[in-house]
Amino acid sequence: MDFKLADGVTGDKIVSALRESNILTDILFYSSEEDAMLAAISANMPPIDGVYLTKRDYTIFTEKIEKIISKIVRRSEDVVNLRGFVLDNTSDFELRIKEILNICWQKFNETQKASLTETLFGLLDGKKAWITKQVETAKSSAIIFEYANNNERMLSISDRLDILQTILPILFTAYNLPDTVCPKDFKQYYIDKINMYRNRLGHITFGEKTICIKGKDIEINQDLHRLLRKNIADVDITINQLETYITTMM
Repeated sequence: MDFKLADGVTGDKIVSALRESNILTDILFYSSEEDAMLAAISANMPPIDGVYLTKRDYTIFTEKIEKIISKIVRRSEDVVNLRGFVLDNTSDFELRIKEILNICWQKFNETQKASLTETLFGLLDGKKAWITKQVETAKSSAIIFEYANNNERMLSISDRLDILQTILPILFTAYNLPDTVCPKDFKQYYIDKINMYRNRLGHITFGEKTICIKGKDIEINQDLHRLLRKNIADVDITINQLETYITTMM
């Protein structure tokens, strides 16, 4: 934030307005008029907090901005924030995948629906004895697919990814889904990008420094955070492309 702005406005007034609006982001306040800047900031303290000061000197400015960014990154990238970030985004992905399955079911012909039902029967048969009653209820329902896919306890994300793997060849061959929209092995793509990290992060405790991925200990650091942000962005784009295609091109 510069101190001397257009039309006689000074930066301390803008910063005060931001704080009054409960916008608490860190601010680097810089100016060649150092004395005026310090006087204005002092007059508005303590309402203007989280404000850092620097002269309009490139070396000093660069050093301070790097330290502030580094501090923000460290603050936001502890294991608790990372776990919340990953779980929040993957929960959204799981709901969207479920809706993709519902849309495809509604648009498929009877032969295509039969292949999904066959996949679903295989998944239900693989369930353990403790859900035998729920499985039998699903199998006896009028439309087993709709019952099972919309029952929050019946299918896991892994099950829905298996169904999606049955759907994708149909989309590629019968509905001309371009190869660029979605990987053919979406399940493995999703596991590698998201799910294996989600599962590990869901079971770590505060203070742990590594997670085990494919037999390797991965340090919980800035590189991991950057990787997961990229992975989540990639999967979000892929799911969005698939959603767009099945809702507008089929």
